[in-house]
Amino acid sequence: MKKFSFPLHSSFKKHPTYMKIIFYFVSANVLVLALSFLLLYWQSSKTLLKEIGDHSESLLLGSARNTAGLMEWSLEYTYASSNDSKLKVYALSDHYTDFETYNVWSRLGEIKNANPAIDSVYLINDYTGTVVDSRLGINDAASFYDQDIMNRLHDPNFAERTVPIPRTLTLPLNKGATKDVITIVRLYEKDSSISAFIMNIDTDKLMNLLQDNSNYPNRQVTVLNDRNEQVFSTALLSGNQILELGRQGEQKNSGWELFKPHGQEEQLMVYSTTSIKGIQDWTFIESIPKSVILGRISMLRNISLFLFLGLFLASLTVIVLISKRVYSPIQELVSSVMRQYHSEQLGEHKSRNELDYLSNVFAAQKEQIDELTEQWRHSKILSKERFLREFLGAEAHSSDEIRHQFKECEIDLPEENLSVAIFRIDHFPEFTKIYSEKDRRLLRFAMANIIQESLQGANCRVQTVDMGNDHVAVVLCVHASTDDIAAKLRDSQKLLRQYLSIETTVAWGREAQSLTDMHETYMETYELTQERFRFGHGAIILKEESSAPGTLFHLSLEKERQLAQAIQKGNRDTVLGIMTFSVEMLKELPYFECKMSLITLFSDFRRLMQDQFSPPLPSPWGLTSLENQIIQQETLASVVHWMEMLVDKTLSDIITARGLSRNAKLIEQVEYLIEERLSDPNLSTKMLADNLGLSVNYLRSLYKAETNRSITDTISEKRLELVCRELLATDSPIEPIIQNYGFSSVNTFYSVFKKAYGITPAQYRKANKKERN
Repeated sequence: MKKFSFPLHSSFKKHPTYMKIIFYFVSANVLVLALSFLLLYWQSSKTLLKEIGDHSESLLLGSARNTAGLMEWSLEYTYASSNDSKLKVYALSDHYTDFETYNVWSRLGEIKNANPAIDSVYLINDYTGTVVDSRLGINDAASFYDQDIMNRLHDPNFAERTVPIPRTLTLPLNKGATKDVITIVRLYEKDSSISAFIMNIDTDKLMNLLQDNSNYPNRQVTVLNDRNEQVFSTALLSGNQILELGRQGEQKNSGWELFKPHGQEEQLMVYSTTSIKGIQDWTFIESIPKSVILGRISMLRNISLFLFLGLFLASLTVIVLISKRVYSPIQELVSSVMRQYHSEQLGEHKSRNELDYLSNVFAAQKEQIDELTEQWRHSKILSKERFLREFLGAEAHSSDEIRHQFKECEIDLPEENLSVAIFRIDHFPEFTKIYSEKDRRLLRFAMANIIQESLQGANCRVQTVDMGNDHVAVVLCVHASTDDIAAKLRDSQKLLRQYLSIETTVAWGREAQSLTDMHETYMETYELTQERFRFGHGAIILKEESSAPGTLFHLSLEKERQLAQAIQKGNRDTVLGIMTFSVEMLKELPYFECKMSLITLFSDFRRLMQDQFSPPLPSPWGLTSLENQIIQQETLASVVHWMEMLVDKTLSDIITARGLSRNAKLIEQVEYLIEERLSDPNLSTKMLADNLGLSVNYLRSLYKAETNRSITDTISEKRLELVCRELLATDSPIEPIIQNYGFSSVNTFYSVFKKAYGITPAQYRKANKKERN
């Protein structure tokens, strides 16, 4: 009887590799499809919700930044437009012609038409009680249609918070209609008048990007400021809903979360907080009902089930064909290997599995490759340097790996009492110009050898590492005192200067807690080298000497007032004296606070210089120029020297520009008359105008435009200076003193004095006499 032979079993015996490939393909396909389907059912809603949340967060973040950019542009455009000399003079004049009014109205129309997001622009003149509106022309302030802004301007606390104001504006030409706007206010005279430049931004047009962010139904977008005031919303919200949204997004920059508002279904809430010019924070909130998102996911999950079934059936059909194509190269490879090893067929003592045969051949070749690799790894110097660079510059090594590498590279360092010192090349920008990259590597190699030889000793075990760029690191195991190590580091500095003509700044950091802590110790030490900015080139900086984090330095109001007066008068010595005083304060701060305070100081000088300089300041006054100087000069002293030269030149330019002014002589006459008649209680703008044969309005406007202050303020300031001098020089009663210097009313004097100095005359006399004693 003929024995029955199962075809599949016969094929498996003849081509075991081919059949295994088919089996593995089918098994892998079934397993992947099954696991994918189970995972989809298990994680579909959670995973897709996260992806949608992340995507929505990204979209909202981008839209929020763009919207904030538009708002910041509007702020900058408002302040730039409000500085128009014609507008300022008109807003501060108590008389004007119809032609002047027409020119101002035309200018406001040009400003309004510059951007479609601008709804309207006003110019309020408190002296004449009128408002010039880009929409309606000139109006009486009392009957002006926007009484809301008029009431806000009359609020005594309004000047302290003139930030973008979200509000609802009643439209004048469409009775009963309203529009949401964001109002930007530029007061020309704080605490003196409500003369102001007002710009209203159309909220809907500003928020276009947010409204087009996604197409989800029932989607709600809300924007709140840092006072939890509603700036914009696509839905009508109650006060409680606004507070609930504000608390949910409070103290978070961006993100998303599931949130169930009171009385509503669960929502996916996406939020992002963006700063508007550093004066106000806006929180952008997007709410999407969870049911809307997961409804689509459920449909997708069901469709995927049918797709998986169809894909499985199609895969089974394709697998056999793919297996044949995969097996053919293997068969050719086996034949090629057999020819190479002088074998025409597999012997009985060898495996009939082609893959096993290939595995044996490749294993033999791998052993040969490993032997060659081991010989290459025996290059101890390169291996040691590479490891030490990775040891300090990366965090990937475990303690066991580090010990193994220490042993393999024959590094003579213990596991305890390790610290890092860094020798950083000074004047590195010039250094790179002199030497090529190849020469710089040779010099760092020489530096490492000199440092190794000078620091190595009985109480100090050392390993130097060329970290590239501008510094060499030193791993130390120290058993000596801090003073001894500082002395050794100083000696190494001298040797580098003597033999290589290289100036360096040296920093020595804290002791590492463990081997894996060395990367963090190295990064802290490198950050410590930044302190050369205030200590200067060639310093030895120890961890104990570095300052604790401090607060940023800002000019006091008194110093800023003195600086403004000195710039106005072109007093170079006073300006540079205030700069010297400020720099001495900066030297007490750590590097980061010192650098940021220097930038703030530079910005203050730039702002006060610009107030006295009609054309824009030259490019060296840009913050980019200052940053470049900090990088190139490397030390505070060098950067300040550059600033002094820049201030000196700009002061000279201001003085020259003033000397060329056609009205300079007239201003000098006004100043002379004020000084001459300071004690006259009748001294006023009218008296000066009569003496000079000019109209009061013309003289007031001209003086304001040339000096950036009013005649009344100048008279009060000069009188107060004389009174203060008399208060400190004598013990006479206050009333006779003020009568001698032109103050006709005691109440008026007390009001002006307290506004200028913040205290009463008696308190001023008492406080300043204590300081002198």
